[in-house]
Parts: sequence; C-alpha cells; structure tokens
Amino acid sequence: MKKIAIIASNNGLGHIRRCVALANNLSNKFVVSIYCSAEKVKIFKIKRNIKIFDFNINFYKKKMLIKKNNIHTYFNFKRKYDLYLSDNYPEVALKNKKSVILSNFFWHDILKINTNYYKKIEKKISNRPIIPNYLFCSKYIKKRFKIHPVGFYGKFENKKFNPKKKGILISFGTSKFKMDDEIKNLQVKLQNRPNKQLPIYLEPTLYSKTLNVHNVLEAKYDREMYSKIAVAIIKPGLGTITDCLMRGITILTYIKGQNKEFIENANILEQNLIGVNFTYLNSALDFATKITFEKRFLKNKFELAKNLRWNGEKEVIKIIERIFKNKLLIT
Repeated sequence: MKKIAIIASNNGLGHIRRCVALANNLSNKFVVSIYCSAEKVKIFKIKRNIKIFDFNINFYKKKMLIKKNNIHTYFNFKRKYDLYLSDNYPEVALKNKKSVILSNFFWHDILKINTNYYKKIEKKISNRPIIPNYLFCSKYIKKRFKIHPVGFYGKFENKKFNPKKKGILISFGTSKFKMDDEIKNLQVKLQNRPNKQLPIYLEPTLYSKTLNVHNVLEAKYDREMYSKIAVAIIKPGLGTITDCLMRGITILTYIKGQNKEFIENANILEQNLIGVNFTYLNSALDFATKITFEKRFLKNKFELAKNLRWNGEKEVIKIIERIFKNKLLIT
C-alpha cells in the first residue's frame, strides 16, 4: 500500500479537522500519517490505523515576517512517503518532490511577503495540482496555479430544517482576533440586550460566568450546542464556516480589522447568498436577534447550505488515485 503523509497547519482547528476527515477516508486505501499538534488533534475521532506524529512549527508566521529563507528545512520527516499532502505549507515543495498542496490561500500572500524565496517556491509548484475549496479559493491562487477544486469536507448533517432552534453563536476562532472596542464592549451589550429569551453561546475567550444570568452560555462547540444554534456571528475562517454550513446555520460575519483571507471569505459568502457581512458588531447582533424569529429567512439559508457541494474528501481521494496512476503528473 502507498504511504501518505498529511502535514496539517496548526493555525486554528479547521485545518486539523479537514485533515482528519481526509485521513479517515484515505486510510481505507493507503497507509496514512498525520503531522500536526498532538494536543489539538486528540479532540477528533481518528481511525486506529492512522499514525499521529506531533509536529508544530513554532512562530511560523513570525519566521515568514522576518523573511527567513529556510522554512522548508523545518519539514524534515525521518520517514519516507509516496506522497506528501501539505495543508497550507507551500514550503514543503522545496523539501519533497512528491508533494501536493491543500490550500485555499497562502500566508505569504496574506502577509504580503514577496521575496525571492517565495517566488522560487511558487515556481516549484506552478505545475502541480493545488486542491482548494470550490468556493473559498483566494484570487491569488486561482490566478497563479493549476487548481483542482473540491467540495466542503464532511457531509450535510441535518435532513430537515428545525424551526425550533433559537440560539445565537458568537465566535471568532482559536487564532488571535484583534480586540477592537466593539468586541471589548460586547459583554456590556449582551447584558443590556432586550431579547434575553434567546440564548447566546459565546466563545470561551470572551465568556464570563457572570453572564449566565443574562442567558449567555459558554460555547462548547459540540454536537449538542450546534443542535441549538440558528444564527452564528463569526470571523469567517473556512473551518468555522464549514461547521455552520454543514448544519444549515445562518452565517453573519464580522471582519473589522482583519486580513485579506477573511475579507475575501466574507465577500464569497455574500455573493453566494449564504452569509451577510457586517461592519459593526452591534448591528450584527441586532440583525441576528431579528432574523431568529424570521423562520422563512432561516429556512432559505438552510436549503442553500444543503445544496452546496459536500464530501470533498472523497474528491481528494480521486485526485490522489489519478496521481498514483500517473494520470495527473507532479512536475
């Protein structure tokens, strides 16, 4: 059996979640190993025949910003594989010839690092297949590389729209979010909101037990919590977007002060009518409160999410099989 290594970005749980979903499916046909944070990956269900290796490039983005030109040397794997699937790390291409990039964006583009080092990497991967999401692929990658888009990883979980859900999720992800004044004042806003019969599920970094009396609960991000969510106010990383869409949750985005990735994602959500973007957090919360009672609006968003392309990991497997059969060449 062919051996495959998946190198997962540790920047947020979304990357690891997608890689685990892919590995679980790949392991039916290949010998699969995942290289990522052992601490983060343990929260996911992983098949026993998949090997996990603790791997983390500390301060990855910081190394890029100081224009370090040897980042590829950190990807030094002692074991040999027939194929390396790199999640968001294009530097792997300088280290391993048989590598394919799973990426919707590149950090060197987001951080505007246009050095000769990254020009060399881009030249290396210019003729290789890059596998992004079919909707959330950056304009930068679309213009420069040969992409093979796939659907969202995972399946759509709910068969029917549930009009009884009335929870609102407020979540900005596990990576650091700019704490502007609106976010700092969010707790005050939640305490003074008029419709306290609607439960608010607030991300742990912003949550305080004193908010319980105001029907504000700590977000657990488990199946039980998601079963109660009707509307989510999020920072639009693909992981959080997928978590919401696969359950038919209406998405509102707040991207004040954020980078190009999140701005592009928010625009894509709006263009496809599966999200609404807000410049002000208070406006997003007011709108979320209003539409929680608009069941026709919520059902429409549910149906749009249901009809998106799902089970993208199975599409990735078909691409890999073509590579091993030399029907899709890596040069």
